[in-house]
Amino acid sequence: MSERILYFDCFSGLAGDMTLGAMVDLGLDVDALRTALASLPVEGWTLEAHPRMKMGIAGTHLHIEVGGETEGPAVTLEETGHGAHGHGHDDGLEHAHSGVGHDPESHEHAHHRHYSDIVRIIEGGALPSPVVSRALAAFDAIADAEARVHGVPKESVHFHEVGAVDSIIDIVGVSWGLYQLGIDRIESAPPPMGRGFMRCAHGTMPLPAPATLEILKGLPIAPCTLERELVTPTGAAFLRAWADRIGGFPEMVVEGIGWGAGNADFPDRPNLLRLVLGRTDAARPDCYVVETNLDDLNPEWAGYVLEKLFEAGVLDAWFVPLQMKKNRPGIMVGALVDLAHREAVEGILLAESSAIGLRRYPVSRNVLPRRTEQVQTPFGSVAVKVAHRGGRVLNAAPEYEDCARVARSNGIPLKTVYQHAVAAYLATREDG
Repeated sequence: MSERILYFDCFSGLAGDMTLGAMVDLGLDVDALRTALASLPVEGWTLEAHPRMKMGIAGTHLHIEVGGETEGPAVTLEETGHGAHGHGHDDGLEHAHSGVGHDPESHEHAHHRHYSDIVRIIEGGALPSPVVSRALAAFDAIADAEARVHGVPKESVHFHEVGAVDSIIDIVGVSWGLYQLGIDRIESAPPPMGRGFMRCAHGTMPLPAPATLEILKGLPIAPCTLERELVTPTGAAFLRAWADRIGGFPEMVVEGIGWGAGNADFPDRPNLLRLVLGRTDAARPDCYVVETNLDDLNPEWAGYVLEKLFEAGVLDAWFVPLQMKKNRPGIMVGALVDLAHREAVEGILLAESSAIGLRRYPVSRNVLPRRTEQVQTPFGSVAVKVAHRGGRVLNAAPEYEDCARVARSNGIPLKTVYQHAVAAYLATREDG
């Protein structure tokens, strides 16, 4: 089964509007995009797509206005005359804080939205659940980073009105575009980090913006001599929340290329984001193993964790005893899960156990075809799971739940029911 890949070739940076522009250039329908975004409970915005040429390359520029205003980029002090406010409007990129993260004591913007307001807006639209999940993951990345930068709880982070709506349109729009384009996997080049200083609501700040660098912590980045904001918090959040890999081009068959343009002109490169759409013919793994090693799990919780994993749809789950660091006895909690249930299973392991990290890796399975047959024992009917291959029965096993039910109702040992069930099955085979 092939996999559809979208590669972010962000040689000139990465921002929400550039990404949307590149998606439109790839073939995303602008009218359908507007209709999807119009289902959100937020008003006063407009979205227009225009062709734009950069150093001889034709791309698409996506222009968003909120209440007649455009959320501009962070520009350096040199560009603003050594003291003018860095909230420029010449690039189509977001402000250095992407309209977010002003600390609770800042009153520069009278109207603002808190993180919980953003969540309600995104969940309030008529959007497919994968779109909502992706968008919330990106906003989580921004809010978490801003909270760490400002030293406040995530719930206290607020988004000024223009920047909040602009970021919602960008993030939800790109999430919807990924859904419409049928993207299975996202990869990216290391994002380039511009340098310099810019002025914002908090004073003079270095580039990259503090929130942007906080979001990208732990991910590969590339140096750049341009003194300008190249990667916005929104663009950084796309990589933090969605990217499966940061590095060079993946092995794939190229199917499409989209160019998203900003307004500024750079001296050494076209101000474009290139999205490369491709497919790989490598088979998708059948399922994944998700596991974690624990030396501090309360034993009273262990059985409950296993129950929750099976409720979440694992194919199998297990405990393995370990001897861990500092001679501590521990256990490995493992689960075999398909892709559709992997995220839910990982969430349960992180929420219900003492795990603060997980491992996962793809695996392939060779599963025998099986069927269920009912057999009659002296004590009642029992289901037998029969595994076969090429017309030959290779294994027949009575179902535990049926055997346990019959054993309890008749007051007899469980193993007695098993023995009779196997004998009854073998008798039907002989009769056949």
